[in-house]
Amino acid sequence: MANEMHVDYASGHTVYAVIRNRAGQVWCPATQAFEEWGAGGHDVDDYDVALTDKGGSRYQGDFDANIPAGRYGIQCFVQAGASPAPSDVLIDSRVILWTGAGELTAMTILGNKTVYDKNTGSVNYYDDDRETVILTHRIAETASTCTRTVN
Repeated sequence: MANEMHVDYASGHTVYAVIRNRAGQVWCPATQAFEEWGAGGHDVDDYDVALTDKGGSRYQGDFDANIPAGRYGIQCFVQAGASPAPSDVLIDSRVILWTGAGELTAMTILGNKTVYDKNTGSVNYYDDDRETVILTHRIAETASTCTRTVN
């Protein structure tokens, strides 16, 4: 998918994001792994994900598809100097529920394509592209229980 990360800030600046997992570790795009801040001699310039100025005070960027499904924090900074620095100002932060294929939101589930398969009893919820399955519910029933499994 694309443009899962977005922030509103005056156009004409350099804005970037940093992605953190629930343990507070930061995503390092070069190593494709979460790590403690500063591990391996890395600094903010190794963790930044560039956001593109779309005009009209809107910046957008792609959430790395190699990040496994889970709940992540996105911190957005405005870059003051020639490269990202620890002194850059935090302008926004938010949480994203990442399915591994796209962001899971209430609007995604309620507003996009949903398909129920009578043979398997599964319900597939699709992303905005109406092709990418981002959530599947499978219902299993017995005489005494009804179990919902979320993938």
